[in-house]
Amino acid sequence: MGFDILGIAAQAIQAQQLALDVTGNNMANATTPGYHVESVNLAENAPAPNAAMPATLIGNGVTATAVSRATNTFLSSSVRNQTSAVGYATALTQGLNQVQNVFQEPQKGGLAEMMSQFNQAWLSLSESPTSLSARQSVLQDGQTLASTFNGMASTLSNEETSVNQNITTEVQQINQLASQVAHLNGQIATVSTSGQQPNDLLDQRGALLTKLSKLVNITYTSGPANSVDVYIGSHPLVTGETLYGMGITQVAVPSSGTATLTADQPIWNDTGAPVEISSGSLAGNTALLFHETVNGSVGGPVTAGYLTGYTQKLNALAQSVISTVNTAQESGLNLSGTQSLTASGQPMPFFVGSSAGSIQVNQSMTPDLIAAASSSGTFGPGNGQNAANLYNTLTNGLMTIGSTSQTTLSGYYQSLVGTVGLDGQKAQNLATSGQNTLTSLNNNLQSVTGVDLNQQSVNMIQEQQSYEAAAKLIGTEQSVISSLMAAVS
Repeated sequence: MGFDILGIAAQAIQAQQLALDVTGNNMANATTPGYHVESVNLAENAPAPNAAMPATLIGNGVTATAVSRATNTFLSSSVRNQTSAVGYATALTQGLNQVQNVFQEPQKGGLAEMMSQFNQAWLSLSESPTSLSARQSVLQDGQTLASTFNGMASTLSNEETSVNQNITTEVQQINQLASQVAHLNGQIATVSTSGQQPNDLLDQRGALLTKLSKLVNITYTSGPANSVDVYIGSHPLVTGETLYGMGITQVAVPSSGTATLTADQPIWNDTGAPVEISSGSLAGNTALLFHETVNGSVGGPVTAGYLTGYTQKLNALAQSVISTVNTAQESGLNLSGTQSLTASGQPMPFFVGSSAGSIQVNQSMTPDLIAAASSSGTFGPGNGQNAANLYNTLTNGLMTIGSTSQTTLSGYYQSLVGTVGLDGQKAQNLATSGQNTLTSLNNNLQSVTGVDLNQQSVNMIQEQQSYEAAAKLIGTEQSVISSLMAAVS
């Protein structure tokens, strides 16, 4: 029996030493991202008969059977889904924030002020139609208005370019992360089939899945030998050790005017089909540029996103200004009492260009060529009726602008400003509420799978005491045996 006690004590020392090692590892990784707390599974050995009491089974000590890793499938999935939602809202907010100042009204030098100033120049000209200074003011204010349109269009275009770069970068990051997941699947399968537990590898893969979920909506299912299959929509991204990579194609976004709007669209390399993106920062960035029907064909029709939608509306406004002013200019009379013509004999437009980015005052337009006078009636070339009519149209005229009918130029722009502000506020609210939810979910997950240093300290004390007790048992048994040997010698 004495040797049985030594065996029991030796196994106990081994088990508690392992438990101390695991506790130490837990404490060392308390702040390691993605680390799941581990614990030693202890099991009572099967009892055995005692020589003195053959009919009685006596306890036979303890054995460490495994080192388990704390998990909670539901919370892990919830955290990753919410991470995707926050990634979407954050990307959307960041993109919209870059253009908020462009549409901040009222502001000095803003489009609303420049439109009003241009309109007032025509009113002043109608009151002093022969004044060269009044005519010069119309030209200067027209140039300032065009420059303001150009600057706003440039800011939007630059942000669209930046978002396209974000999309390309994120597709590359998704491919890299997915490749690492596929590689870890192979390693995990090798360790698992050997009968060992790949806890550290599972932590690494879990961290990669969380990073992926920030970029794009993913779902995943368990595969053989602890591998996982990852999907975006209905298409696999990773199955076992196989990676299905993503690429980029260019799609045209419907635009107003001659400006061409293009966007980077993620596609699957194997089929060429669009990736079904619904969440994550990749979805937020694509939403800034375009919307599409899920499972739509590559290169097929898409609708404008947030930024490109603003560009469309700004282009429509610029087109209406161009058309309204040019119609009046081409139908009126200049200071000489004649119609202003180009070198080819065509009516001379006041503005050239067809969008917010291309609108310019005609370089051939001079103060005396401005058509302030009406070509009808008995007013004569020096009257300002045409300028007065244009002022009224620019200020109060109801017209169809883009897809909006029966609105004034200022009313249309005010509506656009309101839309931009409302979109930005909604995105910010979505990001804030989403982050609050994610923080709560992360706290819940951490309470289950994270390292509680207080609990680990308690565990360490218990394991130390158990270790010392087992060691003392060996010492006591050795003393008993020594006494016995001395007595019989």
